[in-house]
Amino acid sequence: MNKLLKLKKYFTIADAARYLSSSLEGPVSVSVADIYELALDNVLTVSVQLIDQAYAIGGQYVFSQDNDTNQYQVDFNLATNEALDKPYIICLDDELQIEKNKWLVFDKQVRLIDGIWDLAMIGIESQKIKELYQKEVGGSEPVFRGVNGFFLKQGELIYKLQNSLLLVANDENRTALQARLDGLLKSNGLTINDIVNGGNSYALDCLNDAELEEIMQLSFAFMQNETGEHEENGDYLPLEDHSYQFVIRTNELTRLVKSLDEEYMGPTQTDKPLGSKERNTLLSLIGALLKEQQIDSSRKGLAPSLKLMTEKAGRPISENTLRKILNQVSDITA
Repeated sequence: MNKLLKLKKYFTIADAARYLSSSLEGPVSVSVADIYELALDNVLTVSVQLIDQAYAIGGQYVFSQDNDTNQYQVDFNLATNEALDKPYIICLDDELQIEKNKWLVFDKQVRLIDGIWDLAMIGIESQKIKELYQKEVGGSEPVFRGVNGFFLKQGELIYKLQNSLLLVANDENRTALQARLDGLLKSNGLTINDIVNGGNSYALDCLNDAELEEIMQLSFAFMQNETGEHEENGDYLPLEDHSYQFVIRTNELTRLVKSLDEEYMGPTQTDKPLGSKERNTLLSLIGALLKEQQIDSSRKGLAPSLKLMTEKAGRPISENTLRKILNQVSDITA
C-alpha cells in the first residue's frame, strides 16, 4: 500500500476505508459508513473526481459589515481567487445567506471545471453524503436542510455547479456556450463549418431531434449576439446531471492518520536540563563504576581509551567531552 500511495492522488471511498484500517494503530476496522460519518463531522474532507467537465460559477464567503444593513466586503477576485489590492463593498439579497451574518456571493462568469474538487458541505453535496451514510447504516432518508445547489471548493474559492445555461452569448456566458456547442459537434464528428455558411447540407442528418434542437438554440444565441440583440429572454439550456465520483485525496488520508497517531501518542515530553543534584548523582555513579574497575579517573591517557569504547558501542563521545566529565568525576569523588 505504501508503494501505491506514492502514485495515487486519491482513493475511492471503499479503498480509503481499507487504507485507514491498515494504517491506524491497533486492530481497527474502518467502514465506509465511518468515512461518511467523519466527513459529516468535518474531520475528513471528501472530494469529487469530475468524470466530465462541469459548468460552474465562482464565489466566496462574505461577512456583514453592519448587522443593520446588507452590505458586505469582498476581498478576493471571484474569477481567480487572488487577493484584491483594494476590497470593495457589495449588497446581497437574503436568498444567498448561509448563516447569520455569513453569505455567499458569486460572479456571473460561467466557467468549465474538471479534475478533483473538495466538497464545500453546505448544499446538496452534504445531503448526498448524509444519504449515503444513512444507506450504509440502514437509517431513514435525511431531510434536506442545506443551501440549494451543489458546491465545491478550492481554498477560499467556492464553485457552484450549474444545471442550465442562459442562452445569451454575452461576456459571462459566451465561453461556456461555445464549449457546449463545440463539444456537441465534436461528439458527432462535426465542426462549426458544417453548419454555417452553407456547410454540408447532409451533415446534420446524424443528429437526433434533441441534439439538433440544442444546436439551433446555441446558434441562435450567437446570432443574436452578433446583431446586438442579446437581451435576456429567460431561455435556458438544461444540462445533464453532473457526472462525478466521491473520492478522498491521498494527502488528506495521510494527514488524518498523522493527526490520529499524534493524538494517540499524546504530547511529547521535552528533555529538561539536569539539576545539580541529578548531575552530582550521575558523576558519583560514574566514579563508583571506575573505582570498581580499578580505574583512576585522573589517569593520563584515559580519555582516548574511553573514546574508543564509546565508538565500539555506537555512541561516540569526543575526547574533550570525556576529559571534562572525568575532571568533574575527580572533583566530586576527591
